[in-house]
Amino acid sequence: MAQLDINELQDATAWDSEGTKLGAVNEVHLEKSSGAPGWVTVSLGLLNTREHFVPLAGSRFEGGDLHLGWTRDKISDAPDVAGDKELSAEEERLLGDYYGL
Repeated sequence: MAQLDINELQDATAWDSEGTKLGAVNEVHLEKSSGAPGWVTVSLGLLNTREHFVPLAGSRFEGGDLHLGWTRDKISDAPDVAGDKELSAEEERLLGDYYGL
């Protein structure tokens, strides 16, 4: 995915790979190796307060919409990592393994 402005990503609406609306992007996290946006967090549904990390790999950004490369089910089942802090190298590796990166 082309280099994106963090502000554009933070204002985006997230959609899964099947076209299901997930909601607003909560946080944008940078990759440790490049410093570029590499992950976003989304909450799934009104009552789901847990933030789910989703890689930007395989995603596309169109007119304020972020189309992620993963299904809602895959995102929902991702390892539980606190979304309000920076990803550690171990957490990034765990999530990368889960998403097959």
